[in-house]
Amino acid sequence: METNDAANKLLAETEKKEILLHERLNQPLTFFQKTLVDALYALYFDVLGKKPRIDEDAAHHARKTFKKYFPEKLETMTEQLLSDPEAYKQKTDEFEKTCPPVFVDFPTDPSYYRVITSDPSRKLQEVLTRLAFLSNCNSSEKPYYALDMGTGYGRMARIIEDAAKKVFGNKRKYKIFGMDILESNIESAKKLNTELGSRVIFFTRDMNQIPFPSDTLSLVNTTDASYLNFRHRRPFYLAEIARVLSSRDGVCCITNPNENTTLKEYNYVMMRTNYQAYLNPINIIKATVLGKCSLHIDALSKARPDWELTCTEDMTNSLTRALKTEIIRIDNWPKKGGLPIYSGFTFRVTKSTKKAIEKYTLFRESKKAEDEWFDI
Repeated sequence: METNDAANKLLAETEKKEILLHERLNQPLTFFQKTLVDALYALYFDVLGKKPRIDEDAAHHARKTFKKYFPEKLETMTEQLLSDPEAYKQKTDEFEKTCPPVFVDFPTDPSYYRVITSDPSRKLQEVLTRLAFLSNCNSSEKPYYALDMGTGYGRMARIIEDAAKKVFGNKRKYKIFGMDILESNIESAKKLNTELGSRVIFFTRDMNQIPFPSDTLSLVNTTDASYLNFRHRRPFYLAEIARVLSSRDGVCCITNPNENTTLKEYNYVMMRTNYQAYLNPINIIKATVLGKCSLHIDALSKARPDWELTCTEDMTNSLTRALKTEIIRIDNWPKKGGLPIYSGFTFRVTKSTKKAIEKYTLFRESKKAEDEWFDI
């Protein structure tokens, strides 16, 4: 009963915050505010920004070769993976030998990452993650295990941990995990654990190889990470989420920029809704570190098909048709004042999902020792 009361209280607070954030995202600017934002934007990119260098020959080769290996739709690629995991893995390896992937490090050191995480768009991501947690936190008395993929310095993992503390207290066992491909991010996350008294368990791993047994996690969250995954690898990413989530109560929340995103749209929304933070020139300089990453990713997404941004329709079709998951909610924002450049998908796995991924599950479980899975 106490757990239900705590969950209901947190749900009411979260839903209220969601409304306020959408209002802030949609509010119009005065002439003075718009002039200020335009000036900040020009400073941020025209003065401090630096156009990335793209290898045009490699990009042309990637565009030409990608079509030979992979179909246009993520849904079809996911179906191919589920039908014959080994063959699809071989195909991705062959493509990457022919067209070596271009990696972009996305460092999330807290000293400058906090500048952008105060933006309403990012706060809305926290709300959606908390709502995903609240959608199944009362479903069982068994231990609750949650994973934040692409965790950076652990912001979203600690959002889940905070919600679990409020709802479960000492009444139910739970563990929160955070994983990221960059060791530097994990080192920052562990350092913050010490400072904040957090007990999130952080480790380094690729998002396409989750080192947990099948059917064990109650929640998987991935924020601003899936679009950093190469397009032809995304079927692995989706299938892995479906594999590790519990068929009893497993829920996932994915938020990321979508096909409407351009560098200008993304950063303009960021500055328009949080321009006060960027009045501080130190914050602008700090945010430029991430801005350079965004510039590079934006250029790559236009030049190379393996870097193409996540398409909302493609993602939902893959989740519902290929993986047979049940969509709980789809969010796009901002709702007014321009294109909705962000998308959020919250879904749960079903018995049909587990049946659809049977071959893939066997394929991954054969790699258990090789990939050094954790026993939780």
